[in-house]
Amino acid sequence: MSCSWGWSPADPGSDDPIFKEFAAQGQNLFVASGDSGAYKKRSRYVFPADDQFVTSVGGTDLVTAGPGGPWQSETAWADSGGGPSPNGIAIPSYQKTAGVITSANKGSLTLRNAPDVAAEGNTDNYICYDGKCAGGWGGTSFAAPRWAGYLALANQQSVSHGRGTVGFLNPALYTTGLGANYRTNFHDISSGTNTGYSAVKGYDLVTGWGSPDGAGLINALAP
Repeated sequence: MSCSWGWSPADPGSDDPIFKEFAAQGQNLFVASGDSGAYKKRSRYVFPADDQFVTSVGGTDLVTAGPGGPWQSETAWADSGGGPSPNGIAIPSYQKTAGVITSANKGSLTLRNAPDVAAEGNTDNYICYDGKCAGGWGGTSFAAPRWAGYLALANQQSVSHGRGTVGFLNPALYTTGLGANYRTNFHDISSGTNTGYSAVKGYDLVTGWGSPDGAGLINALAP
């Protein structure tokens, strides 16, 4: 599932039980990290992108070899939401592993950091709605459902092999990101900024671990 909403005030006390239930049922909720750049201490409408039980999705600027062509390059989208939780949500266990938060990415060692991953979010998307079509659309609201669709493919492969669904994705994302095959599973985005944080090698607070590298990550999640 995906969510393109953010609201204020944050209400983890009400929502965490629901997000935990999703994970227990083998479901995953991808939430747009926001389109206002780096989080500030008083940022509003961030939650639930900074909740520890959802997968927070940032935005990138994707370049392909022609329309629908193969991936060529990706940079951080300037408006991609990211940073330590402005709502004081504690850092989850999957972000405490050595090598995730570094001096280069400037993440917090005590607060939940967002996003976890990213996908195309620049304002060059073409959509059709209400009987009409238009270009110039974008935002992390496009990135989150892309990841939901991508995970559906991984779940489909896993179930076809007689296994359950992948389930709550974050622990696997961070294990994969720190693993030897990281760059065969993700596009590591290391250029661009959201005005407060810069994309760097590995995890960062603009694009997370990056965007999925085709079938590579699917095969890692659902061998």
